[in-house]
Order: sequence, then C-alpha cells, then structure tokens
Amino acid sequence: MTTNKFEKLLEPGRIGSVKIKNRMIKSSAAARYWGSGENMVSDRIKFYYEAIARGGVGMIMMEAPLLETPPADLPNFGFYHIDSDEDIARVSELTELIHKYDCPTFVQFNSTANWQKVQPGFKPVPHDPPRGPSPVRVVSEMDQNNEMPDEITVAELQAITEKMASAAVNARKAGFDGIEINAACTHLFHAFLSPFWNKRTDAYGGSPENRTRFLIETLQAIKKQAGQDYPVSIIINGAEFGNLIGVDNSECLNLSDSTVIARLLQSAGADAIQVRSIWLTRHDASFLTDHIYFPEPPIPPKYFPKEFYQGHRGAGANMLLAAAIKKEVTIPVMTVGRLDPEISEMMLEQGMVDFVCFTRRLIADPEFPNKIAAGRLEDIAPCTSCTTCKKMFGHRRCRINATIGTDESYIVAPAQRKKKVVVVGGGPAGMEAARVAAMRGHDVTLFERTRKLGGLLPIAATVKGLEIEDLPSLVNYLKGQMVKNGVDIRLGKKADASLIEALKPDVVVLATGGVPVMPEIPGIDRRNDADRSLLL
Repeated sequence: MTTNKFEKLLEPGRIGSVKIKNRMIKSSAAARYWGSGENMVSDRIKFYYEAIARGGVGMIMMEAPLLETPPADLPNFGFYHIDSDEDIARVSELTELIHKYDCPTFVQFNSTANWQKVQPGFKPVPHDPPRGPSPVRVVSEMDQNNEMPDEITVAELQAITEKMASAAVNARKAGFDGIEINAACTHLFHAFLSPFWNKRTDAYGGSPENRTRFLIETLQAIKKQAGQDYPVSIIINGAEFGNLIGVDNSECLNLSDSTVIARLLQSAGADAIQVRSIWLTRHDASFLTDHIYFPEPPIPPKYFPKEFYQGHRGAGANMLLAAAIKKEVTIPVMTVGRLDPEISEMMLEQGMVDFVCFTRRLIADPEFPNKIAAGRLEDIAPCTSCTTCKKMFGHRRCRINATIGTDESYIVAPAQRKKKVVVVGGGPAGMEAARVAAMRGHDVTLFERTRKLGGLLPIAATVKGLEIEDLPSLVNYLKGQMVKNGVDIRLGKKADASLIEALKPDVVVLATGGVPVMPEIPGIDRRNDADRSLLL
C-alpha cells in the first residue's frame, strides 16, 4: 500500500520524451563491475543494475563508458566501451534487463583530459602533458589537477565533441534512453565553465556565453547526430568555492554565472539539469557533500558560503543552489548529496527540484524506492555514510549490503530445506547472519552474552558521534529485522558447548568478533605513556 507521506517522491515525471515512474534517480557514480572482451557485460554488473532497477528507482544514470583510447598498460578499473557493434550488442543486454522493470536509463559522457596522475597505482588515460582550457593548476592530494596542463586546442575540442556525438548514436543503438553530460566535478567541461580555470581570450573564454560554448557545441552535436528527440541531461556545478586555498569565491564559478549557464543550456536544447557544487582541491565533495565535514570541516563552518546549505552536515547541501537555478529554467532540475526520503520530499514539496538522485542509499538497499512506496520505512537498510563504496578505484563494496559487487543474485531465496541455526554473537556480523538465515526460512536462535545487541558498534558510535556515521541506525535496523523474521534472541546468555549441543543445531555460526591487539610501537609499554590506551 502506498503511503501518502512521500506523495511527491512517488509522483511520475518526465525528462524530455522519457517518462519516469517516480522522482527517484540513481546517479551515475561508477560501480566498476565490468569485465573485458566477451565478458565485458559481466554477471556482476548485471546483478548490480538489475537489483537497482527491480528495487523501484525511477531511472538509472549509467556510469560513463571509456570514450578515449586507453594505453596498453592501463589497469582495468572496470571500464566498458560502446565503440563497436559487438560492444553495442553486449551493452544492449544490460539496458534490456533494466527496461524489464519499467526503468529507463541514461548513460553519462565526460572528458577527463585535464586530469593527471595523483595516486599510486592510478593512471588515467594520459594526456602528456594534460590538456585544460588554460595553464592553471592547484596542488592537492584530494584532486586530479596537480600538474600544469597545456592549453587545449580548438581542434582537440572539436575532436572531443565529435567523439561524444558519435558515441551518442551508439548509445541509442545500445538501448540507452538518453545522455547525461558531466560538466561538474573537476571534469574538462567544468574547467571551461569556471573563470578560475578558464583564462582564454578566444571564443571559448571570457564571458559566460563563451565559456559555455564548448559544452553547447557538444550538446547540439549530440542532438544533431542522435536525434533532436533524444534527451540530454547536463550536470553543472551551481557554484565553485575557493575558500579552502585562500581563493576568493568571486574568482570562481558563482551562482550568478551558473544561472546564466543554465538558461543558455536550456535554450541550446538541454532537457534537464543536475546541480552540484565543488570546492577547489576537493573533487570528492562535488558528489559526497558530507565529505567536507570529515573528519572535521577544513575551515570554520561560519566561513562556508551561504549558498552551501549546512542544516544537515552535508545532506542536501546543494538544495539552495538547485532551487536558485530552478527559478531560472523550465526544464527539470535535480540534485544529489546525501539525500534521504524526508529531505527529498521537502525539496520536492517546496518546488526546489523536480527529481532527487541517490547512489549510496541504493547500494545499501536496492529496494529503497519500493519500500518507500509501500510505507515500509523500518525495513530500509540504512546507509551509514562510511563511503566504503566510494573508494576511487577498484570494485565497490558496502558495509551494509554484503551482496554488492559479488557474482550472486541479490535476491534472498527460500532455503530448500529448513535447518536449525545457532548464531553465537550479537554484533553486526551475528545479527546479519541471523537476519538472512531467518529470511530464508531457517529456525534461528542467537546468543549474546551481554544484555545488549550491537557488539562494539555502540562504543564506536560513542567515539565517532552520530553526525558522521549513523551506527545506531544499523543496530536498530538489524534488531528490528531479526524480530520481524522470528529470530529467537537470547541476551545475557553465554553459549557454551553443552548449551549448543542441547539445541541439536544443524549449523552453528560463530560471530564472536575480533581480538584486540597492542600495536608494536616503540615505547608503548612504558608506564609514563598515559595515552597509550587510546591506541587500543
């Protein structure tokens, strides 16, 4: 039964010619579960996207394919291609799978010509030297713009535009319902939009109109080749902030510029706009707005720009930027950034946005939208914002959803034979084992020698607080799911061999946790090292 609490969130919508059953969109953060060659569209990537589509999300923004020719020694971080007929046929299998669930899907295009090597083991598609709108750089361990780029030529810009237009034709053949252009973060398109990065004096620099020219030419080339009816959504930074490195925000892309850019994009044929924000030297904070507060704000919050909403420590941080841009255009506007159902519904009710975007919450629980629609909020597995899933390179993992990134279906199937299961330990591992076993139909008993569930999570929550990682929500969720699925929970009961033998279980799961160890640090055993206990 549909709840009225999230009426706006569940309303159907539209982007261009594409109908969307609700206002929830999976943003295009990469999963990197792709294979290679004949196995490019791996079972792993199919299970991942099918689970999200089956979970009821309105639309999926697919991660970007590799549009540039990689070097032979490029490590495989999970790229895919849509260059050849064989590529198109393989990717079509995935889009058809997604479409089975009444879920359209767009594919993202971007250019990282201005990125450089910044982390050991990471080698982006090289541009030697890198290319940017102007020879401008910042030095930061948290960003990809550390080296001085050469000024990219007009011919190189035209080549990128043509490549994306051709790729859009292939994307349509592969079954994608539209294109998303990433002109945010620290990608090349954003570098052209930003007066901080763009110091050009030709037709691609200076005024907002000139700085938007490269993006508009690419947008229009895509429309010309793939079809005027083929929707194109564009991500832009509503503002760029320089505070962290002492750069005045007036030298960066500001909200006034972005509203002009949004109007230009609408006039040029854009069908939707997603609004983010970016801090110079902090690429991650463009899509992980809560990261700017971790482990503590890099500057006092009182010096944060007023356009960056601070009401929930990064959750919904882009809402004021999105609302300002929505006032200037008639095409749909969306935003992203640690959103939850309540914040999302509020933004939709107040007309601040037309759609809301999620990824982390859908990783933690792909059934998140269906559970909202059914009013089963207590059954939603919480995202604790640990960002394990957001490591920049390699396969994604999740502390909540152990199935993510595996070669197994995400469906918890009934067991063929009911068994008696004993779980020893009421920490998160034991609770999860008990939950899943009970969901499969087993008779489950859980023993916890203390009077409380959660293991060390309550202590961790005391140390970390509730503002960065919401660990108590995980304990409450797992406890509620165990109760709902009929787990016999026995607190204050130490499970010894005789007790377990008396139950005659078919399976015993030992989830008694790790053993604390003392790190090998010279001098740690001295009596005058009063703070050594903090290291345990």
